[in-house]
Amino acid sequence: YKSHLYRYLVREKGLDCSRSNFNYYILKHEKFAEYFKPNKKKDAVKSETSFGKQAQFDWKEKLKFSFKSGEEFIFNVGSLILSASRFKYWAICPSTSQAYLFDFLTNAFEALGGVPKEIVIDNASTMMDKARTERSDGKVNPKFQQFADDFGFNIVPCIRARPNTKAKVENPMRVIDEIMTYNGLLNNEEELFEKMQEITNEANSRVCQAIGIPPILVFKKEKEHLLPLPNDKICSYYKNTTIHAKVNSNGLFRYKGNLYSVPVDFINKNIVVKVIDNNLYVYYDHKLITLHTVSNKKINYHENHHLAMMSLTFRNSDKEDVKNYAAKHLEEMKKFNEQLSTVTEELT
Repeated sequence: YKSHLYRYLVREKGLDCSRSNFNYYILKHEKFAEYFKPNKKKDAVKSETSFGKQAQFDWKEKLKFSFKSGEEFIFNVGSLILSASRFKYWAICPSTSQAYLFDFLTNAFEALGGVPKEIVIDNASTMMDKARTERSDGKVNPKFQQFADDFGFNIVPCIRARPNTKAKVENPMRVIDEIMTYNGLLNNEEELFEKMQEITNEANSRVCQAIGIPPILVFKKEKEHLLPLPNDKICSYYKNTTIHAKVNSNGLFRYKGNLYSVPVDFINKNIVVKVIDNNLYVYYDHKLITLHTVSNKKINYHENHHLAMMSLTFRNSDKEDVKNYAAKHLEEMKKFNEQLSTVTEELT
């Protein structure tokens, strides 16, 4: 989009010209004009809602991004937009699972300082067991209904195959595509998160064509009309559990009494562990370094972590000898875990 290119050139390349001059330059060049030729808009009735009444939610899914190193990262962007002020809350999420859905919405409500009275949603399976159509009201997922009840908002499912219902979300969602102008230009996830926040702040600070005022200014008034947040216990329940841990000299960290491995480069480092859907996502400096499934085993080594640890311990030994010893050692630990599990079961 022209607006994406213009803002990118201003933000990153120091372009110093007005938007109207930039548009004029595009129109003067036939190839550019053809490339940026807008699609014909479908007719629709314009609707507005009162302050605090409604927000619209959507996912921008499976964006494929490459860092400077060539490493690929597939991510999703959650979007919650207040319908009256058009104030936007956008955040990068590794998954669109129900756990991430609840985590995203809880963080969004906390950032907004309140809860809208109703939320317009699509028919994703994490929210709707049966899609709403012109002939059917559909069926809301019971866990999502419980989430809505706990926060006090009403669920308004879109009618399937009618995109205009969520126009306030789906049009701004195109702005999120702006993050893809940085494809191949950033070093890591931390920089990607920072750029997403920068794009969000810019979108909330620009004059919105629909209302003629920057969303951030209208939001200051709309915020007064939002429902209050539930108590901290409810908010904490729906947010993904995050713990801080330190990796010991064996390349292991502790979670609920059991030990899990990380690459040897992170020995003695402080890490962040997110517990989602019975999985442990392990981060260092905002970068995902490994993933474990929550286990009842006392010691949980990934084979490559274990071999690297053995190679570090016996650095002067033959590689094949180390490999063979590592395999035997893993087998011994497996037997130990099984025996310990038997004892634990007998005691309980």
